[in-house]
Amino acid sequence: MWNLILITNNKIMGLLDFLFGNSKEKERQEELERQRIAAEARKAQQRKEEQERQARIKKEQAARARMMTIEPFVFKSNCHQRYEGAYPKMGLQECLRTVSVVKNTNGCSGYQLQPGDGYIIKIFNDDAGKPNMADKPMRVVRKTDTSVELRGYKVNALTPFGWQEIDLADYGLLVHYENGKICKCVLHMYDRNTFIEYRTQSNDPLKSVSSNNGTSECEEYAKLAREAAANGNTSSAQQYGLKALNSIIANPSQLKCIANVDSLALALGKMMEGDHFRDNDSIKRAVGLTYYMLCKAIAQTNKQHDPYLFVYRFSVIWEYNQVFYHLFAHSEGTSYNPNPYDIFGQSSTAVYDHHMQGMQMGDMLQEPRIARLDPALGNIFNQMYAQYRTTPSEQIISLGNKYHKQVYDYLCRKVDSLDFDF
Repeated sequence: MWNLILITNNKIMGLLDFLFGNSKEKERQEELERQRIAAEARKAQQRKEEQERQARIKKEQAARARMMTIEPFVFKSNCHQRYEGAYPKMGLQECLRTVSVVKNTNGCSGYQLQPGDGYIIKIFNDDAGKPNMADKPMRVVRKTDTSVELRGYKVNALTPFGWQEIDLADYGLLVHYENGKICKCVLHMYDRNTFIEYRTQSNDPLKSVSSNNGTSECEEYAKLAREAAANGNTSSAQQYGLKALNSIIANPSQLKCIANVDSLALALGKMMEGDHFRDNDSIKRAVGLTYYMLCKAIAQTNKQHDPYLFVYRFSVIWEYNQVFYHLFAHSEGTSYNPNPYDIFGQSSTAVYDHHMQGMQMGDMLQEPRIARLDPALGNIFNQMYAQYRTTPSEQIISLGNKYHKQVYDYLCRKVDSLDFDF
């Protein structure tokens, strides 16, 4: 009997094992199926993410390709100015030159180029009826809303000794736009620290203005200067800015009741892009009044500043650093002696150079749009900043503002007394 019970129990246990074993196998198979479905879902998600990533890469590449292009153009210049070491040389040359940027479709004579790579820069002397320089292949290296920068690169060129690799990176072309129109082209020869600005000078007669409805004469001229600049007429904008300056000099009391400080500051800043002064006294007066108005506009609080206020202030300090040596000295109650044999004079020059670098770097750090609006100034900043990368930005800005204030306070005292002998 006990044997029968044992056999029966074994059969029951076997049946239960069979039933539960099938159930566990079923669960295992179901778990495997769930894992397979989850793995397929992950793979599908990964494929989707990879497709999206590739699409983003293509979009970014297309955007970069668009950024690295420039619409080919022909710019007719009727005047140009040569600068060596940031100083104008030989005066404004009123003669015809044609600056062309041509898409490289079939290469360029004298060079081994890949068709479609970059552009060919041509400058033609219309007066002599011949090229002003050999054609230069360049690529777009930077593009902003208001400028495009092209730079030469290493190519194989035909020389008297056969085909040789030469580096054309010493050449660059900076194209400036105002409201979508080309206002000037600047050919840079970096190895010689030289550049030539090709501009257009308007022959349209300038309007005459007078004080109107409480607005001073200089502000009326500033208003016309801003209108001309907005229309892409750089020459007229600078001429009206010059008229505003001359109006201030003729009637200094106007500065005591300027309603639109920004407008006058921007008009004078635009004027300083040109080459309108020959004697030192005129240059000092123009630089001093322009810098004074730019600082006055920037000092206004609770307002959104026009970035060009900083662009012009940076540029004026860079191009007229000799004037700022004197301004710093006068602000300290001394005079500046540029005699190279004067040890104290050399020491002052080094100190003032340091001050000006702080002013310019501080402006760039406060208003980074300067580099986008004028890439040449961005390059200048990068060269300066390389020496001070370990210095905290807040410290540079603080020192820059301190030196700006030192010169501005001195100019305020002079202007308040209507004395423009800076």
